[in-house]
Amino acid sequence: MKRIVFLFIFLLVGCGTSGQNGDVAEMTVTGYVLEVGERILVNEKIIEEEFETKTEQEIHDEYYLSSTFFSIRSVNQSIVSKLEVGQKVKIVVEGAIAESAPAQAKAREIEIVKE
Repeated sequence: MKRIVFLFIFLLVGCGTSGQNGDVAEMTVTGYVLEVGERILVNEKIIEEEFETKTEQEIHDEYYLSSTFFSIRSVNQSIVSKLEVGQKVKIVVEGAIAESAPAQAKAREIEIVKE
């Protein structure tokens, strides 16, 4: 009987909460815009010099699968109207990033990074 009680208590403790308050850190992504439309395609791995040495199509083809599509419906339209291919942006992500190729997420805020 003592073993059963011990096992039961052990299982309850193992299934309990971790004690964290549930706050999730705000996730941001900084990268370069590869596509602009109803959503934007952004890649974090590109370096600025590649835009000087490669065509937009070469960059798009090389980095497409490692990029992330961001839904921009929730973003201020005055910012969205200024977005262009090749710009560096900082995006505040709303929710999780869906792991696909390319990944998909929802942008809450977008800031155009001045270099």
